[in-house]
Amino acid sequence: MPEVAVVMSVYNGMPYLPEAVDSIVNQTLKDFKFLIINDGSMDGTEDYLNRLTDQRIQVVHQTNQGQGAARTLGINMCDSEFVAITDADDVALPTRLEAQLRFLRSHIDTGLLGTQVSYLGTGGRKGFSPPLPCGHEAIYADLLSGRHAICNPSIMCRTATLTRVGGYKIKGSGEDLDMWLRMGEVSRLANLNEVLHLYRLHLLSASIRQLVMIHVRYSHACDCARRRAGGQPEITFDEFLIEQTARPFWQRAAEVMDVHALGQYRGALAEILGSHRFRGYARLSWAAMCSPRLTSQRIARTIRNVEKR
Repeated sequence: MPEVAVVMSVYNGMPYLPEAVDSIVNQTLKDFKFLIINDGSMDGTEDYLNRLTDQRIQVVHQTNQGQGAARTLGINMCDSEFVAITDADDVALPTRLEAQLRFLRSHIDTGLLGTQVSYLGTGGRKGFSPPLPCGHEAIYADLLSGRHAICNPSIMCRTATLTRVGGYKIKGSGEDLDMWLRMGEVSRLANLNEVLHLYRLHLLSASIRQLVMIHVRYSHACDCARRRAGGQPEITFDEFLIEQTARPFWQRAAEVMDVHALGQYRGALAEILGSHRFRGYARLSWAAMCSPRLTSQRIARTIRNVEKR
């Protein structure tokens, strides 16, 4: 039985799905199971998946239930010691699985392991590698503050530990952060200090209202983690939302600007790596002006992480 199972959920994955699948099939680690959950795709995804012949691949088709539910289905089907997650539009570099398995074998207290990542444009151009912390304490502190510290499609976990915390328990935005925090409460978290995954950037199509709601769901996951740490009961998302809307207007307005700046930042990187470099740099400047606080924090965090390396 393979030590590793790879889980990919996909919804309307074309045209990037074949490259993502090939990046897993062509890993230097050859012995693994590859579970692909087609979450009700309506493009050419189902036809493509049905043509795959690699014996390591198992495809499951289901009606659309959301990415977290699709991943959880795949995890529940795993009988391997380790489970890796990947996305249907990303690219895993050839040694990713081998390097992660080697680390987890020798660090038995680590339950979740990510890697450094580089961004990948829609046209295939690579660039920008945001430095992620490598040690548990720094990772968990960043997560609890709502900062980017783990790239979800780059992770490999101990299946028993992931199952123990309930996998991706909540539906919709925030399911990844909620899972990372729960994993960090019962095991150590780590990132390899090597770029082994390419994360595809797309121009954001979500509205500011949608981005703010995603931010609120992430904030709720952090609030639940702090309550668990303090021995307090978690509150529901609706209860948390009531607390948030009761805050002073200026706090909520500042938060909206921060979220807008983050959206502009990611959109800028997507344009720079795509076919609109000049517009991307202009948008990057606008993102910096929208939230000087986040910009200074990003610069300071980059310097700190580089110095530690």
